[in-house]
Amino acid sequence: MQKIFDKFPFKTLIIFLIAIVTMNITYYNHSKTLLLNQQKEKIDILTSTISTLLDSQSEGEASYEEMIAQNLRSSALAIQEALDPDFHQVDNAQLVALTKKLDLDGISLFERRGDDFVVVRSSDPKELNASSKTWGIVYDAQLQLSDKKKVNIGTGLALEHFWSGPIDTASTDESVIRKWGEYFDGTTNYIINPYVNVANSLSHYRNKIGVDANITKLLASNQDNLLEIAVLNSEKIFKNGPTPYQRDNWYSERLIEYGSYDYRDTLEGDNMQEAIRLKQPVYYVTQINGKKVLKSFTPFLTSNLKYKKEEIPKVVMVATDYSQVQKALNGQLSDVILFMTIVTTLGLASISAFLILTRKRNEGLVKNVQDVYLDNINSIVQSIKEQRHDISNHLTALSWMLKSKRYESAEEYIRPLVHDAAMLENQIKAIEINVPAISAIIQAKLAQSELHNIAMHVEFSRMDNLRLTTMKATDLVRVISNLMDNAFDATLELPVQERSVSIEGNVTDNQLHIRIRNSCHPLPANSQARLFEAGFSTKMGKKNKGLGLHIIQQLLEQHRGTIECDASENGMTFSLMLPLKSDVENMSVNANFHL
Repeated sequence: MQKIFDKFPFKTLIIFLIAIVTMNITYYNHSKTLLLNQQKEKIDILTSTISTLLDSQSEGEASYEEMIAQNLRSSALAIQEALDPDFHQVDNAQLVALTKKLDLDGISLFERRGDDFVVVRSSDPKELNASSKTWGIVYDAQLQLSDKKKVNIGTGLALEHFWSGPIDTASTDESVIRKWGEYFDGTTNYIINPYVNVANSLSHYRNKIGVDANITKLLASNQDNLLEIAVLNSEKIFKNGPTPYQRDNWYSERLIEYGSYDYRDTLEGDNMQEAIRLKQPVYYVTQINGKKVLKSFTPFLTSNLKYKKEEIPKVVMVATDYSQVQKALNGQLSDVILFMTIVTTLGLASISAFLILTRKRNEGLVKNVQDVYLDNINSIVQSIKEQRHDISNHLTALSWMLKSKRYESAEEYIRPLVHDAAMLENQIKAIEINVPAISAIIQAKLAQSELHNIAMHVEFSRMDNLRLTTMKATDLVRVISNLMDNAFDATLELPVQERSVSIEGNVTDNQLHIRIRNSCHPLPANSQARLFEAGFSTKMGKKNKGLGLHIIQQLLEQHRGTIECDASENGMTFSLMLPLKSDVENMSVNANFHL
């Protein structure tokens, strides 16, 4: 036995084991990247949904605020009509009565005193003697109204002698949220300030049909890994001190505008700033309360939601449970390690048995035994690679479907298998073509489409009726190859998910039809008419441009064929027809491509 181990090829074994470990590490990292990208795509969909809802809600709330503002102006005119133009001749009881009559929540009258505005009469005693000097945009609006100017401060609704600012917290009672109107036409010695409380109506709207309601639904339907969604006031993250005028707890200054934000971390400020700077989502993994979390920040601008003049972007934050990704990876890795361990053990056992038998059979054939041994090792490694590839793919799909229990996620994992099946189906269809020359070129283009991530579809029928005489098989291959190359060139200019090429062929009514389509950028109308000109091409800077279609046209004209093109926003279609007669082939080719 010792002599057997003396002859054991340990160097080969080490290389064999290194290869296995390397393949597993590569597979693990690849799976990790795929899972992480799928998680990011899911986050992108959620963020897009929230952004769309925010746009819709902000437009609705803008209309809601404008309607209230219009009503406040009408109320202000009624108040002016009912009151003496001198506030000294007005008492608070009159304002209380008008408040009830006009269905308001309060009325205040401001007197200008130098560079300040002070409440001198009010239906609410809390408002009396309040100063607007520290009220930011409200104070700015009152200054402009008092100077008989149209209010222009970049926000709110400005009408004749009137301005109404965004909904906000009341300075005299921070438990209520109000919308105010400011009216002054110079006929009174006071600014009329009617207001209504809107907290209940806003809360009801948002909890029932608004963004908050939809966030709740999204969290409920994605409980497996979605932890939290929030729409954040980004400037609240960056500020080191209190907001101007000590309004840190005001409605307009709140950090969380929708949703909740409990998963906070020390990296959020830097990552949020990076997202705003790049104007695109930023993802990062962090540890929060002992849990590994994948967070994302996505900036967006919605002018209807802004309180200040500046275009400060809001940020959608999404937090997901990264441990689910890790759990899936660990499960896959365990299965693969188990499989590889079994295969390795069997391989080593086979090698040992082979060495023992070879040694007993012929001690003098050591060199030949080693050669055979090395051949077997290579064969085993190749077999392991092939088996591991298939098993790993199935384990990946099964792991996701069984552990995540999500149809959407299962679809994402099964998609590569579906793609492989489609490729196999296309290859089978290509093999079944009754013309070897066409079959060969289609199979070659299938391999090329796989290399360039192009979705290719093959469909041929009734090709057994094709009889080629005058048009040689080489000419037919030349036509198809030229059209397919053009199609590939065109669709490669698009993002991967939009690349598609299809080829269809059949023999009908003594005619051969082959249709090649592809997606591409729209072709200018003035270029379409010149496509068949020698030397013309839309492929700028490439060699041999402009020859393909010209050659095809010449070939078809020689055999009484025709060619037509049809351009659309999504691609182009070229239709070629060639009659099949006793000595003439019939070919109809539809090809979408971009020169």
